[in-house]
Amino acid sequence: MSAFDFDLAVVGGGPAGAAAALVAARAGLAVALFEPLAMPGDKPCGEGILPAGVDALRALGLGELVARGRALTRIRYVLARGEVLEIDLPRPGCALERSVLERALDAALAAETRVTRRAWRAETERSAAGFSVRCAEGSVLARTLVAADGLHGDAASWLRRPRKSAARYGLRARARAARVLESVEVHLGRTSEVYLTPLPDERINVAVLRAALPEGERSPRAWLAAALAEHPRAAASLGEWITAPEARALSRPAPRRHAQDGAFLAGDAAGGVDPVLGCGVALALRTGSAAGRAAARVMSSGSGSVEREYERFVRREIRLRRTVAESLVFLAAHPLLQRGVARTFRALPALGRSLAVAVAGGSVVGRSGDP
Repeated sequence: MSAFDFDLAVVGGGPAGAAAALVAARAGLAVALFEPLAMPGDKPCGEGILPAGVDALRALGLGELVARGRALTRIRYVLARGEVLEIDLPRPGCALERSVLERALDAALAAETRVTRRAWRAETERSAAGFSVRCAEGSVLARTLVAADGLHGDAASWLRRPRKSAARYGLRARARAARVLESVEVHLGRTSEVYLTPLPDERINVAVLRAALPEGERSPRAWLAAALAEHPRAAASLGEWITAPEARALSRPAPRRHAQDGAFLAGDAAGGVDPVLGCGVALALRTGSAAGRAAARVMSSGSGSVEREYERFVRREIRLRRTVAESLVFLAAHPLLQRGVARTFRALPALGRSLAVAVAGGSVVGRSGDP
């Protein structure tokens, strides 16, 4: 009889943690999932899912959920001097409210008899015997561990670097559409970026991103008003507000490692990419699914090469996207450069197509090269 209470402990029940738990359970592992917040949640989010994330949802058996969302076929960048740059996605993504996504993942988890859910905040420790996860109900010992508790979590702390003062901040609210929004729009400005995602039923998700908190009044409502004053074209798309604005810090140093000795970081816990690129949910689903597969491989064949393959996978998923996101943030703060960049992409359409494939994900989850 195994000395372990569970084959896998997953800390964090968002898209990354849910994907890890589902994939591992379907591979035959006994999984304990720790999530202190009520599920399903409604975390502030851009609510657009790039094609790689759509592939991951279908691989999880949630194709019907994709059909309920609004198809996204392109991203429209609105530059400071009035120019517009449009980039077509290689395959459709979808727009879906975070609460709808969370409910679907919650239902899928509830149907998996190999997943035991604990509604408690958990603390993790490693030892020669495995991973001890403690919560208010007691502690369990697991052979493998997936930390999917976001930028602000502490699970698998030995893989992470200490938190520092935030370098980026984000805000989210939803509004009725004052005009038809055919695609995702990213409005670039010196002090903030406004990210508009068209949702089903003529609604728009509004995300505001900035490198520093605004001066003076810093309430979420004042922050939102300042951003829309900077971006009147974005403001013209918005009607009545449906939800109040919510703000949070977005940044944390990249982790020391993404995997070691049967422990894996997934989703934002793996370091993440600036939300200006809109790939957070897709990365969460892909890295979570890969972490679940990696845990199953550790159980069947032991540790070692599995962690190295997962490390390479996550770095490959993040590296280019992080570079593109940082370039967009830099470009937003330097309007004089935007016209030249726009001319380059118009003159070389293949460049835009290649970039879209790299950012959105060129092939389905589980392809050769995934752990």
